[in-house]
Amino acid sequence: MSYRPARVAAKATAALALLPCLLTAACQDDRAGADHSHPQPVPPALSGLGTLTAGSSGLRMTAFGTDSSHAPDGAAVTAMPATAEEGQEWLVRPTAGPELVLQSPLLSSGEDRTGPLVLTADPDGSVYLAAERPGSAPEAAAPDQSWTFEDLAVAPTRWTAPDGRSATRLRIHAHGGGCLVDRGYGERLALGGCEDPAAWWTAEGLSGPGGDDRPTL
Repeated sequence: MSYRPARVAAKATAALALLPCLLTAACQDDRAGADHSHPQPVPPALSGLGTLTAGSSGLRMTAFGTDSSHAPDGAAVTAMPATAEEGQEWLVRPTAGPELVLQSPLLSSGEDRTGPLVLTADPDGSVYLAAERPGSAPEAAAPDQSWTFEDLAVAPTRWTAPDGRSATRLRIHAHGGGCLVDRGYGERLALGGCEDPAAWWTAEGLSGPGGDDRPTL
Protein backbone atom coordinates (compact mmCIF):
# COMPACT_ATOMS: atom_id res chain seq x y z
CA MET A 1 0.00 0.00 0.00
CA SER A 2 1.37 3.43 -0.90
CA TYR A 3 2.01 5.84 1.95
CA ARG A 4 1.93 8.96 -0.22
CA PRO A 5 -1.67 9.95 0.76
CA ALA A 6 -0.60 9.89 4.42
CA ARG A 7 2.39 12.09 3.62
CA VAL A 8 0.28 14.60 1.68
CA ALA A 9 -2.22 14.73 4.55
CA ALA A 10 0.59 15.27 7.06
CA LYS A 11 2.01 18.20 5.09
CA ALA A 12 -1.42 19.79 4.85
CA THR A 13 -1.88 19.35 8.59
CA ALA A 14 1.52 20.96 9.17
CA ALA A 15 0.54 24.04 7.18
CA LEU A 16 -2.75 24.43 9.04
CA ALA A 17 -1.13 23.85 12.43
CA LEU A 18 1.34 26.66 11.85
CA LEU A 19 -1.28 29.33 11.06
CA PRO A 20 -2.28 30.10 14.68
CA CYS A 21 1.38 30.19 15.64
CA LEU A 22 2.24 32.68 12.91
CA LEU A 23 -0.64 34.96 13.91
CA THR A 24 0.25 35.10 17.61
CA ALA A 25 3.30 35.67 19.75
CA ALA A 26 3.67 31.95 20.37
CA CYS A 27 6.37 31.61 17.70
CA GLN A 28 8.44 34.57 18.84
CA ASP A 29 11.90 33.64 20.09
CA ASP A 30 12.74 36.33 22.65
CA ARG A 31 16.09 35.46 24.13
CA ALA A 32 17.05 38.95 25.26
CA GLY A 33 19.04 38.78 28.46
CA ALA A 34 19.02 34.97 28.51
CA ASP A 35 21.92 33.09 30.05
CA HIS A 36 23.16 30.90 27.20
CA SER A 37 25.98 29.35 29.20
CA HIS A 38 23.48 26.78 30.49
CA PRO A 39 21.06 26.05 27.63
CA GLN A 40 17.42 25.74 28.66
CA PRO A 41 14.42 24.53 26.64
CA VAL A 42 13.28 27.35 24.38
CA PRO A 43 10.02 28.02 22.50
CA PRO A 44 9.76 26.02 19.27
CA ALA A 45 11.88 27.38 16.44
CA LEU A 46 11.44 24.30 14.24
CA SER A 47 8.22 22.87 12.87
CA GLY A 48 6.85 21.04 9.86
CA LEU A 49 7.52 17.59 8.41
CA GLY A 50 11.06 16.20 8.65
CA THR A 51 13.40 13.65 10.21
CA LEU A 52 15.26 13.44 13.52
CA THR A 53 18.67 11.79 13.59
CA ALA A 54 20.64 10.73 16.65
CA GLY A 55 23.86 12.73 16.78
CA SER A 56 26.04 10.01 18.30
CA SER A 57 24.99 7.04 16.14
CA GLY A 58 23.54 8.59 12.97
CA LEU A 59 20.41 6.44 13.39
CA ARG A 60 16.99 7.88 12.65
CA MET A 61 13.96 8.02 14.92
CA THR A 62 11.62 5.42 13.38
CA ALA A 63 8.00 4.48 14.10
CA PHE A 64 7.22 0.83 13.43
CA GLY A 65 3.99 0.11 11.57
CA THR A 66 2.02 -2.85 10.35
CA ASP A 67 2.66 -1.73 6.77
CA SER A 68 4.04 1.32 4.96
CA SER A 69 1.24 3.62 6.07
CA HIS A 70 -0.38 2.27 9.29
CA ALA A 71 0.68 1.62 12.89
CA PRO A 72 -1.17 0.34 15.95
CA ASP A 73 -1.68 2.23 19.18
CA GLY A 74 1.37 1.44 21.33
CA ALA A 75 3.70 0.93 18.35
CA ALA A 76 7.41 0.95 19.09
CA VAL A 77 9.63 3.92 18.26
CA THR A 78 13.22 2.87 17.61
CA ALA A 79 16.48 4.04 16.08
CA MET A 80 17.23 2.67 12.59
CA PRO A 81 19.48 3.50 9.63
CA ALA A 82 18.16 6.22 7.33
CA THR A 83 15.71 5.06 4.64
CA ALA A 84 12.89 6.64 2.65
CA GLU A 85 10.23 4.95 4.79
CA GLU A 86 7.28 6.99 6.00
CA GLY A 87 7.88 5.82 9.57
CA GLN A 88 11.05 7.93 9.71
CA GLU A 89 9.21 11.21 9.15
CA TRP A 90 7.74 13.29 11.96
CA LEU A 91 5.32 16.18 11.94
CA VAL A 92 6.48 18.69 14.55
CA ARG A 93 3.50 20.80 15.63
CA PRO A 94 3.47 23.78 18.00
CA THR A 95 0.89 24.02 20.76
CA ALA A 96 -0.58 27.10 22.41
CA GLY A 97 2.42 27.13 24.78
CA PRO A 98 6.15 26.48 24.40
CA GLU A 99 5.73 22.72 23.95
CA LEU A 100 5.48 20.60 20.82
CA VAL A 101 3.70 17.51 19.58
CA LEU A 102 5.66 14.96 17.53
CA GLN A 103 3.17 13.23 15.24
CA SER A 104 3.84 10.27 12.98
CA PRO A 105 2.35 10.43 9.45
CA LEU A 106 1.45 6.75 9.88
CA LEU A 107 -2.28 6.27 10.25
CA SER A 108 -3.86 4.36 13.11
CA SER A 109 -4.48 0.70 12.31
CA GLY A 110 -6.84 0.21 15.28
CA GLU A 111 -10.43 -0.83 14.78
CA ASP A 112 -11.72 2.60 15.79
CA ARG A 113 -9.10 4.34 13.63
CA THR A 114 -8.51 6.97 16.31
CA GLY A 115 -5.61 9.27 15.75
CA PRO A 116 -3.36 10.85 14.89
CA LEU A 117 -0.60 8.81 16.52
CA VAL A 118 1.92 10.90 18.46
CA LEU A 119 5.11 10.33 20.43
CA THR A 120 4.15 9.47 24.02
CA ALA A 121 6.25 8.96 27.16
CA ASP A 122 5.30 7.05 30.31
CA PRO A 123 6.59 7.93 33.80
CA ASP A 124 8.77 4.80 33.70
CA GLY A 125 10.66 6.25 30.71
CA SER A 126 9.18 4.08 27.97
CA VAL A 127 8.39 5.81 24.66
CA TYR A 128 5.87 4.70 22.03
CA LEU A 129 3.11 5.86 19.66
CA ALA A 130 -0.37 6.48 21.04
CA ALA A 131 -3.53 8.15 19.81
CA GLU A 132 -3.47 11.88 20.48
CA ARG A 133 -5.39 13.10 23.51
CA PRO A 134 -6.39 16.71 24.18
CA GLY A 135 -4.82 18.63 27.03
CA SER A 136 -6.67 20.41 29.80
CA ALA A 137 -6.52 23.76 27.98
CA PRO A 138 -7.60 24.60 24.40
CA GLU A 139 -4.92 23.82 21.80
CA ALA A 140 -2.82 22.09 24.47
CA ALA A 141 -1.47 18.55 24.32
CA ALA A 142 -1.68 15.90 27.01
CA PRO A 143 1.36 16.17 29.33
CA ASP A 144 2.76 12.76 28.36
CA GLN A 145 2.55 13.79 24.68
CA SER A 146 4.20 17.20 25.12
CA TRP A 147 7.84 17.82 24.25
CA THR A 148 10.23 20.77 24.20
CA PHE A 149 13.21 21.26 21.89
CA GLU A 150 16.33 22.60 23.56
CA ASP A 151 18.25 24.33 20.79
CA LEU A 152 21.96 23.89 21.46
CA ALA A 153 22.83 26.38 18.74
CA VAL A 154 22.89 28.98 21.52
CA ALA A 155 25.55 27.01 23.39
CA PRO A 156 29.28 27.60 22.80
CA THR A 157 29.83 23.98 21.70
CA ARG A 158 29.11 22.80 18.18
CA TRP A 159 28.61 19.31 16.81
CA THR A 160 30.12 18.21 13.51
CA ALA A 161 28.03 15.80 11.47
CA PRO A 162 29.62 12.66 9.95
CA ASP A 163 29.70 14.36 6.53
CA GLY A 164 31.77 17.20 7.99
CA ARG A 165 29.13 19.92 8.09
CA SER A 166 28.52 21.96 11.22
CA ALA A 167 24.95 21.22 12.25
CA THR A 168 22.42 22.55 14.69
CA ARG A 169 21.87 19.97 17.39
CA LEU A 170 19.07 19.76 19.90
CA ARG A 171 17.77 17.80 22.85
CA ILE A 172 14.15 16.71 23.10
CA HIS A 173 12.79 17.21 26.63
CA ALA A 174 9.76 15.32 27.92
CA HIS A 175 7.14 17.30 29.84
CA GLY A 176 7.61 15.12 32.91
CA GLY A 177 11.41 15.28 32.90
CA GLY A 178 14.27 13.58 31.09
CA CYS A 179 15.32 13.67 27.45
CA LEU A 180 14.71 11.37 24.51
CA VAL A 181 17.75 9.10 24.08
CA ASP A 182 18.94 6.74 21.35
CA ARG A 183 19.75 3.29 22.78
CA GLY A 184 21.27 1.79 19.65
CA TYR A 185 20.33 -0.02 16.46
CA GLY A 186 16.82 -1.44 16.59
CA GLU A 187 16.34 -0.60 20.27
CA ARG A 188 13.32 1.29 21.56
CA LEU A 189 13.90 4.95 22.34
CA ALA A 190 13.53 5.88 25.99
CA LEU A 191 13.79 8.80 28.38
CA GLY A 192 17.20 9.28 29.96
CA GLY A 193 19.63 11.84 31.27
CA CYS A 194 19.88 15.02 29.23
CA GLU A 195 23.69 15.10 29.65
CA ASP A 196 24.00 11.74 27.85
CA PRO A 197 25.52 12.22 24.35
CA ALA A 198 22.79 9.84 23.13
CA ALA A 199 20.29 12.62 23.92
CA TRP A 200 21.66 14.81 21.08
CA TRP A 201 19.62 14.91 17.89
CA THR A 202 19.73 16.81 14.61
CA ALA A 203 16.64 17.85 12.64
CA GLU A 204 16.39 17.76 8.86
CA GLY A 205 13.53 19.01 6.68
CA LEU A 206 11.95 21.14 9.42
CA SER A 207 11.56 24.85 8.92
CA GLY A 208 11.88 27.84 11.19
CA PRO A 209 13.82 31.02 11.90
CA GLY A 210 17.23 31.09 13.47
CA GLY A 211 20.09 30.61 11.06
CA ASP A 212 21.41 29.19 7.80
CA ASP A 213 22.41 25.90 9.44
CA ARG A 214 18.74 25.05 9.95
CA PRO A 215 17.66 23.15 6.82
CA THR A 216 14.26 24.02 5.43
CA LEU A 217 11.65 22.07 3.46
